[in-house]
Amino acid sequence: MSSPSCWDSIASALSPGGPSREAALREQLLAREEAAAMHRAAVQRLTDRADALQRRIEVVAREAEAARRAARSAEGRARRAEDQRRVAARTNEMHEEMLWALDKEMKRKDSQVTVLTAIVGTVKVSGEKKRISF
Repeated sequence: MSSPSCWDSIASALSPGGPSREAALREQLLAREEAAAMHRAAVQRLTDRADALQRRIEVVAREAEAARRAARSAEGRARRAEDQRRVAARTNEMHEEMLWALDKEMKRKDSQVTVLTAIVGTVKVSGEKKRISF
């Protein structure tokens, strides 16, 4: 059942009906004031809730942005660490190649020393034989 319109209320107040009409009109006005107050309170609660949610959204947005910045920073550190790892790996490979080349050179020189030692030993033995023959 819908409440009477404002015009209906005014018309009924002006029509002859006596104090009962006036009391009914006052009750209707009081009911409307109470309903309006309830609506205002509900609107205020909803506004407060919306404000609280907006503040929470702003906090979450700031936290999300901070998390994105931290992630970008971590990605940058990871890239730099990976670059350093690659440089270290390449340096290690170069050192291994140098060690392999030095080892090869040492083996070659060791072989030459062995040959020269044998030659010196042979020359020494030959020299002793020549001395004996004199």
